Amino acid sequence: MRTLQIILIAAMIAGGFTSAQSTAAEEPVKVLYLTKSSGFEHSVVQREKGQLAWSEKIMVELGAKNNMLVVPTKDAGLINADVLKQFDVVQFYTTGDLTQPSKDNGAPMSAAGREALIQWIKNGGGFAGMHTSADTFHEFEPYLKMVGGEFATHGQQEVAKVSVVKDHPIVSHIGESMELQDEWYIFKNVTHTFTPLLMLETKGMKQAAYNSIDPYAITWIEENGNGRVFCTALGHREDVWTNPKFQDLLVKGIKWAAKKL
Repeated sequence: MRTLQIILIAAMIAGGFTSAQSTAAEEPVKVLYLTKSSGFEHSVVQREKGQLAWSEKIMVELGAKNNMLVVPTKDAGLINADVLKQFDVVQFYTTGDLTQPSKDNGAPMSAAGREALIQWIKNGGGFAGMHTSADTFHEFEPYLKMVGGEFATHGQQEVAKVSVVKDHPIVSHIGESMELQDEWYIFKNVTHTFTPLLMLETKGMKQAAYNSIDPYAITWIEENGNGRVFCTALGHREDVWTNPKFQDLLVKGIKWAAKKL
């Protein structure tokens, strides 16, 4: 099965992809979207009856509209040196230790593949971490340093304000702030080496878990060697994934990670 998937990926990249915005002068951004859940599986990455998950469908659609080739997969074994070199960006909506089996039948990543991912980013690859990316590889420090922190806990979902704190093309469409209902992750072991783009305004929130702490970054970017890392903790809910501002955030974040913005 994996051999077939690699062949299909190579064929798509070689010439099977078309886009309304793709031109001979501008190659599409090639994105490998991994949705394997070795921990808790979120509803937006659950596949039913062999169909793509909610977020996978949206990413493919966004790709077709924005000159990106998005290849969704639950096969973490595809994270290896040979496959990585065919892509510009690896996108994670993952949980747990990806070298372990999972109920979603996603094949595990090898230890060598895990190391290859970190090195590939340092060598110039792009990484886009979605909602759960900080809830992945809790025992692998190079990964946690790369994403900028580690998931600690979360409260109940509620509407909250997210403020723009950096003048940057990735968030230029948002204005000063936006409000969303989402599941708001709280982090530990934060590196503070990244550049915050969006901050969660905790003081206006209902739950003590949030309003008792200072505002903190919910979306950020960082240079990693020759590579780029874009992470956002947004995206738990299906309606967040259909929010145009969130979709624009993803597209621009991925293109920034690919050095196309």
